[in-house]
Amino acid sequence: MANKNYYETLGISKDATPDQIKAAFRRMAMKHHPDKGGGSDAEAKFKEINEAYQVLSDPQKKSMYDQFGTTDGPQFGGGQGRGASDFGFGNYDFSGGFGYGGGIGDIFEGLFGQAMAQLQVQIEISIPQAVLGDLLKFNIDGKNIELNIPAGTQDGQQFQLRGKGRQFKGGVGDLIVSVHVKIPRHISREQRDLYEKLKNSR
Repeated sequence: MANKNYYETLGISKDATPDQIKAAFRRMAMKHHPDKGGGSDAEAKFKEINEAYQVLSDPQKKSMYDQFGTTDGPQFGGGQGRGASDFGFGNYDFSGGFGYGGGIGDIFEGLFGQAMAQLQVQIEISIPQAVLGDLLKFNIDGKNIELNIPAGTQDGQQFQLRGKGRQFKGGVGDLIVSVHVKIPRHISREQRDLYEKLKNSR
């Protein structure tokens, strides 16, 4: 996920409370919602607003974003990626490698192991499933996963399943499931009514 200023997107400061974040999201979503006549770029702007809220309203994602400027964990290499000095290792001599039995390798494992073990997937659901809720069953990396999605699930909504991600030295990471509501090109009147019900439930 590219570096973005989610605070600026919602028009809030970094010390905003959860209630202030929620209020800002509602205000911006109402202003830029495509169905409210928010302008030609309303759909793209609304997606940015929703993405910002999904990150800043989740304590774990917000913490990672505040530290690294992204929810993908630390970035190395060019651009705005952080170097060793950014993490307090500026005076450490890496020429000897990481070796075994502790030391700098364990430090990196502790700092980044959990972030790297987090797994993100996208699941596609139908309009009836989104409106009525359903039990989803799927397989990720050889693991059978079950996810109960509630009635009124929104397109782009994310669910966090603890201990269902990749394994790392300190345990097992989390699985983040993003839900995409598939809208058929040609839908019946009943499906259209269900879709309107889903939109109005926001």
